[in-house]
Amino acid sequence: MQTLHSWPERVLWCARIAIAMLVGFTSNTFAVSLDLPTDVYGTYAPRGDCALQPRISVNKSGVYLDTAAGKRGPLPIMVSYTFVGGARYSGIQVWALVKHGGKNRWGDENTPVILTFNANEKRGMLTAERENPGTEPPVALDGPLTSISQAGLFRICREPGR
Repeated sequence: MQTLHSWPERVLWCARIAIAMLVGFTSNTFAVSLDLPTDVYGTYAPRGDCALQPRISVNKSGVYLDTAAGKRGPLPIMVSYTFVGGARYSGIQVWALVKHGGKNRWGDENTPVILTFNANEKRGMLTAERENPGTEPPVALDGPLTSISQAGLFRICREPGR
């Protein structure tokens, strides 16, 4: 580590740290929406059988639901690469928090359903779970969101001939 001897060196060092912290703070605070990575694109269904419903399709234009209760999409989502574990998380799971039902008491979007791609660190697995509301009353879901959260576990559909 370099020793800072003079006062100007110390000031310059502190200024660099302050700028780095400010850039990090603003880039996190005003971050643009993240997209889902292309490696999770595909159609997911119970047991990976696309003849079954509900189905969840993911592509460049978004996440779509096809259920007995109806179709819905593209879903409004927030994507997180570190939802569990914070900055130290280094696994392959990716989370899509489905925005639905307005705002909570803090003014943030309600996210009552969480889609976990590569669930349990297994490629091609997807879980759809209700967010734990804690002390908040649960947000009412529409038919398609209820359907996928009740099914819970999905696999990416097998391609014909594989």
